Amino acid sequence: MSNLKVDVVIPVYNGARFLEDAVRSAANQTLSPARILICDDGSTDDTPRLAQRLAAEIGNVEHLRLRHGGEASARNGGIEASTAPYIAFLDADDVWLPRKLEAQMAVLANSNEKVGIVHSSYEYIDENGKVISSESVVKPRLRGDIFRQLLLDDYVVSGSASSVVVKREVLDRAGRFDERLFHGADWDMWIRLAALAHFDFADEPLVRIRIHSNSVQRYNARERAIDFFLQRILVLGKWEDIILSDSEFYSSLRKRALLLLLPMLAEPKRIDAFYKALQDQDSTLARSLFRGRRDLWCAIFYALAKYGTWRLRRHLWNDRRPFLE
Repeated sequence: MSNLKVDVVIPVYNGARFLEDAVRSAANQTLSPARILICDDGSTDDTPRLAQRLAAEIGNVEHLRLRHGGEASARNGGIEASTAPYIAFLDADDVWLPRKLEAQMAVLANSNEKVGIVHSSYEYIDENGKVISSESVVKPRLRGDIFRQLLLDDYVVSGSASSVVVKREVLDRAGRFDERLFHGADWDMWIRLAALAHFDFADEPLVRIRIHSNSVQRYNARERAIDFFLQRILVLGKWEDIILSDSEFYSSLRKRALLLLLPMLAEPKRIDAFYKALQDQDSTLARSLFRGRRDLWCAIFYALAKYGTWRLRRHLWNDRRPFLE
């Protein structure tokens, strides 16, 4: 276990409120990290001062002052600065339980050589760190080769990025987080990692994910559903040979698009902007989803004529587990 050195990458942007809790939860691990990298994404609040104080106070903490580029960019900055053979990610508003790294590295130490990623179960906490028992937790359940489940079946890597430990050599082969993605960058990375290595997990909750007033993206999926769908297509476009060969899944993407567009029938310019955004993506999958504006509008009106608005929405929503979370 002492040879399984782990660097911790903590991306943060204007996150001074919770950053110290996150850093100290990493520093107080029973298996001490080699380095704890605070990847400061050009913060304009008290984050830089706090990060510098923590780095001065805790021997293995370092403050990386980066140019603002988003969460994926900050994580990439941390990866580039890291040197350990294993990397663990921790969001700046989440915390680890003390045995988090010890438990996961034990899983890695006892697994076969194909395993390159270990995650865990988790709990939700509120702004004050109190566990929220009413929130539904998606527990880990699949081990081994989970590539197709991640790509096609909406399988969730339990614990979000804050639960993941990955072998550096697998991460280097997969590449870095896609900085074009403001939504789904984690999912995109897990798919690429799963194409190269097997996943495993620790059953116990080792991470506490904080729900607070600024964690908007966890709750505004419906408001930004079109943007999120386009980001999803951007990710799926990397695997378009697989997607295009699965007629059922491909059909479900069209249906999901219709579900999102139905509330916009009185706003044709928004529907047209959605179509243009698909055509602007550099993938056959995105451009072929609707063969033209006529195909798009015909699909909308055909669906309305066949089902009626509310029956259609219910039908499409239940057709497959929706990606809107």
